[in-house]
Amino acid sequence: MDQILEKIFESVPKVRILRLFMHNPEEFYLLQDIAKRTQVRIPAARKELGKLIAAGVVKQKTAKIALPRKRKIIYKKEKVFQVNADFPLLSELRDLVVKSSVASRKNILRQIKGIGRVKLAVLSGVFINSDTARTDLLIVGDDIKKGRLESFLARTESELGKSVQHTLMDTEEFRYRLDMYDRFLRDILEYPHEKLINRLDI
Repeated sequence: MDQILEKIFESVPKVRILRLFMHNPEEFYLLQDIAKRTQVRIPAARKELGKLIAAGVVKQKTAKIALPRKRKIIYKKEKVFQVNADFPLLSELRDLVVKSSVASRKNILRQIKGIGRVKLAVLSGVFINSDTARTDLLIVGDDIKKGRLESFLARTESELGKSVQHTLMDTEEFRYRLDMYDRFLRDILEYPHEKLINRLDI
């Protein structure tokens, strides 16, 4: 699906920016925030935003932004960007982008395997288009490399255009909480989910 969207919308940067806006239609973003959230370089983000503004999908305005500076807050006028609620095909475009936002399972699996000795990886929430899940990603394992985990989450969020709520446990804590019929874990495992890695035979 990603390749189809990239062909329709011309580029990976544009798809990532569209996902960010479609998942967060009420939010205003500075250019640098868009670049950071989507992991798109500022010149490319500026170029794609120009196209989306010209098409009427995104609107731009000048707003007074609070910026922390050492011990005080200063206010500065900056350009901010938001979804144009009056765009006539907004509902259809949002449905298309949101439905295509399920990240590649193959890529997720490869990256999760690289963060440590993962025994269980469960996808729910944003990964299966569910708004009611307790967490989006449950990872159970040992010797987890926090830096690699953070990099994986940042990449995944940039592709999805949405924050990923994750839960990390070591194997001992997971088994203890499972044996105690922990409600949080039971909700994850009893409601819709997808197991990418399951070495615990859960």
